[in-house]
Amino acid sequence: MEQVLSRRRKTKNKGANRRLCKILPDLKCKSLAGFGRQLKDQMSFIIPSSGFFKDSMRFMKRCTKPNRQEFRRTCMAIAVGFFIMGTIGFLVKLMHIPITNIIMG
Repeated sequence: MEQVLSRRRKTKNKGANRRLCKILPDLKCKSLAGFGRQLKDQMSFIIPSSGFFKDSMRFMKRCTKPNRQEFRRTCMAIAVGFFIMGTIGFLVKLMHIPITNIIMG
């Protein structure tokens, strides 16, 4: 079974070289092995980015502008987060001042 699969793989590679020879008749077939490798390396960068582009476009099409209620809810959540983080920072600073005076003083 493995021999049959390996034969199929070999014939596919030969077919790919023949197709490249037809497209680029000026190049010799021996030089196409390196050319195919370079082409495959370049395509490895392009193919993942095309998938990312398709996903990004699908995401942008599904995005909608928030209505007034959703916008207010988001703003309130952000304001509460800022208030909590500011309070924590202020309390840490208040506790830090006496501790540094005790250590330095």
